[in-house]
Amino acid sequence: MSSRGLSRWFLLVLFVCVLASVPCAAETRKTTRSAPAGVASDGTVTGTLTLNGQKFPLTHVYGRKREAWPADAKALRVDDGDELSCGIVDLIFANMALSEATIASILQDEYKGSDKIRGVRFVVDGSGKYKWETMFLLDSGAVIGYGVTQSSGEMTGGYRFAGKVSCKNEEVTQVRMFDLSFDTGVKVQYARTETEAAERVPEDRLTQEFLQALPGQWEIVRWLGLGCTTATGTLEVGERSSPHAFSGTLHIALSSGEEVEEEVTISIAGTKVHVEGGKVSVPESIWMRDVLDLDLWQNLMVGNNPTDTDFVVLRKNL
Repeated sequence: MSSRGLSRWFLLVLFVCVLASVPCAAETRKTTRSAPAGVASDGTVTGTLTLNGQKFPLTHVYGRKREAWPADAKALRVDDGDELSCGIVDLIFANMALSEATIASILQDEYKGSDKIRGVRFVVDGSGKYKWETMFLLDSGAVIGYGVTQSSGEMTGGYRFAGKVSCKNEEVTQVRMFDLSFDTGVKVQYARTETEAAERVPEDRLTQEFLQALPGQWEIVRWLGLGCTTATGTLEVGERSSPHAFSGTLHIALSSGEEVEEEVTISIAGTKVHVEGGKVSVPESIWMRDVLDLDLWQNLMVGNNPTDTDFVVLRKNL
C-alpha cells in the first residue's frame, strides 16, 4: 500500500473510532447526570468500620439536630419522654458522601439500606448529657447491634461535636467493629409538619403574594435552635420601606425568661422571603441579630438561617 493509501486508511479508521465513541460519551454523561448529588461532609472523621473482617474507611460525617421520636426514648432507655425535650443530635459517619434524601431517611428511621453505603449512626441526647445509642448502616438499613457489645470513648458537644469512640459488637454470625475520631458542626433539621396541609405559593406568584400577604401580624409557631432555648412571640410587619421590602419588628419571649425586640427588613431574595435583622434590644450574649431565608406558603413562612442553626415557622394571624 502506498503512503497516500495508508494515510487515507488511517483517517477512515480514526473517523469510525470517533463515531463509535460518541454514543458511549453521551451515555456516560447521562449516567452522571442521573446520579444523586452527595452532600459535603460537615466536619472531619478518621477511622474504620469493620464488618466480619471487611474494612470500610469512614470519610464523611453529618451532624443534624431534630425532634425526639418515641423510638429515641426507647433506644436511649429514657422513661420520661420530657427528658428529651432538647431534641436529638444524629451523628452519621459514612464511607461516602450521602444525598440529602438518604440523610433525611436515616433521621426519620425510614432508611432501607444500600449495597454501597456503610457507616455508623449515633443517636445522641441533645440535652448535654451526651448519652448515645449506636446503629450500623448496612445493606438492610440502620441496625442496632445486639449480642455482646463493648464500647468506650467520650464526646463533647454544643455547636460542634467532637470525640473518639470505639466499639465491638458480636452476634451469633456477625462481628462489627469501629474506631473513629471526629470533629463536626451540627445543623438543625426539623420535620416541616406545619406544611403538610398547606399550599406553597408558586414562584410566578411569589412577588404578588408577598406584597399582599405580608403586612400584619405573624405568630412565631416554632423557633428552635441547637441549644435548649426556644422562642415564642410575634412578627409585626408594617409599611413598605421600598417598593419590594417591608419594615417589621420581632417581639420575642425566650424560654430562658428574657424578652427581645428586633427591628427587621423583609424582602424577596430569589425564591425566598429574606429577613434581615437590625437593631436588637438586648446584648449579643442573649440574642444576635437574625438572617433568615423562608419559604412562603399559604399563611405560613417556614425556613432556616443560612447556617442552619435555627428553624423557624411563622403563621399569619388572620
